[in-house]
Amino acid sequence: MILATVVTKREQFHSNIIGQAVTLYRDEVRDRLAALTDYFLSHGIADHAAAQQKALEALGHLVRRQALLMGFSDTFAVIGTVLALAAVAVLFAREAKAPAGMTSRPRDQMDR
Repeated sequence: MILATVVTKREQFHSNIIGQAVTLYRDEVRDRLAALTDYFLSHGIADHAAAQQKALEALGHLVRRQALLMGFSDTFAVIGTVLALAAVAVLFAREAKAPAGMTSRPRDQMDR
């Protein structure tokens, strides 16, 4: 549940950041839209406006997919950090002392 929230929030964050960079004022974006429009025109969409609409949808899908991938990457970084902290905590944990009157033999030898 917590990891799903982390993925969602980080995907939204990255989608926002990528979305700010993907504008029609950039030559790369216009070139990509033109290439996608030509692709859709050559693959069965006869109307130029419909091909442009499909190109915009495809570009939006690419942005969402990249943002989701980056969100998963961030989530794995969070998991790795938590596991590293847990490993450090285990290294510093002390073995519990036995109550008075009990021996400190390992459990597998107690039943013998």
